[in-house]
Amino acid sequence: SNIPIKVDGVKDFTFGEMALATNDFSNLAIVGEGGYGKVYKGVLVDGSAVAIKRAQEGSLQGQREFFTEIELLSRLHHRNLVSLIGYCNEEGEQ
Repeated sequence: SNIPIKVDGVKDFTFGEMALATNDFSNLAIVGEGGYGKVYKGVLVDGSAVAIKRAQEGSLQGQREFFTEIELLSRLHHRNLVSLIGYCNEEGEQ
């Protein structure tokens, strides 16, 4: 079962919003890949350019680990890092 994640300043995106932003996770939108999954370039409905990290099947974290990562990344700010603006945790997707 999902643990509700509520972190100030971090949006809870739907899977549909992420799919729309990346043109259904098009291969043309892939900008990187790591052990956890692929990173896609996307554009939100408001026109904001974003990077979306999508976990690959089999590498999903447990709910507590996922919550801890969201909480930590929401507090991490550095001029050389992108900021976490939101997450998606539905339909078996992180």
